Amino acid sequence: MQMRIFWPRMLLAMVLLPLLGGCKSNLSGPTKVGSSNYVEFQGEGKVGLAGDATVALYKQGTVGVVVGWEHFFRTVDDFSMRIQNHIYRGAVKFNVDLLSEPSAKTVTKATLNYTIKNGARPLNKRFPELCTVKLLLAKDEWRGMPEVEIAKAPETISGDLYKDGLPEKPIGSAVSIDVTDAVKAWATGTKKNFGFVFASSTEEKGLIKNNDKCWTLLGEFTLRVHYSK
Repeated sequence: MQMRIFWPRMLLAMVLLPLLGGCKSNLSGPTKVGSSNYVEFQGEGKVGLAGDATVALYKQGTVGVVVGWEHFFRTVDDFSMRIQNHIYRGAVKFNVDLLSEPSAKTVTKATLNYTIKNGARPLNKRFPELCTVKLLLAKDEWRGMPEVEIAKAPETISGDLYKDGLPEKPIGSAVSIDVTDAVKAWATGTKKNFGFVFASSTEEKGLIKNNDKCWTLLGEFTLRVHYSK
């Protein structure tokens, strides 16, 4: 009786072993990271146009992005005031060419990973990470801070909505997002890879007379791809 059970199990293992051997995973960092900075202002000169979020981004270095918004309002005298409105987006791009090179590979799972590094929350919100709630797929080639100077940063990095309601976690937390279908499309060539774009829940334009803000710094990006041959 034991022999009858042993041989079918052995045969099953012999069949599964080559299949399991064809399953692999690849962990890579981004080839490009950048942030955009939409700015509207009123007042004498371009005072403080960098914004607190941009200053924090440059202190972090060249491996992170800033996402969210930031307002500045101050009355100078009876006749003038200074107003600034910043809207930030962050983007990352990964090289997935390996997946489309011979021999053919099938993506079984892909995960975008990052860490919430820092942030500032609005008065009526609990978590600064609420500022980063949308993940978009970039529509075209882009450049952003800190690769380009603050004054030359693009107003926005465009993208189509891919996922809404990103996880709410405290500063220092690691976040993982399933991006399998996007990476599959890039690997098969059905969609061109321009990368991912992070956006906030609100991107309200105009000269807004308050000092509210909601921005988040994200970093430590990786893309884990599982595939089979």
